[in-house]
Amino acid sequence: LRGRGELSMLALYGFAAAFAYGTFMNLAGWPFMDALSSNVAFDPHDDVDANLARFVAYCLATSLGWDLGRAVVTVVLTLTLGATVLKALRRATRRAAFETSVTFEEPRDAAPVTPSGRTP
Repeated sequence: LRGRGELSMLALYGFAAAFAYGTFMNLAGWPFMDALSSNVAFDPHDDVDANLARFVAYCLATSLGWDLGRAVVTVVLTLTLGATVLKALRRATRRAAFETSVTFEEPRDAAPVTPSGRTP
């Protein structure tokens, strides 16, 4: 997959990843929020469905703006700079020759060196 399709796929992935990152960051603090401070706090005595609804409400109330902003910036940067970055990465991959086997050889015509750095 190359060209516009590739950039569109990367932009869509970046959009989804931005929201996934925000969701995981919300999971870091949501269970420890004081239950008396809000109706969107984690309640260990409630069932999973109720807590999931609270978590979705918590994400919408606290971080939707940040997540949406992060997603939009990621999509814009991917669509504007993505082709150039992909071209540079492909060029580096071709020039690096990662599949070349590594061999070590003794140096030719080299004088032995002592630990002090002088030749004997």
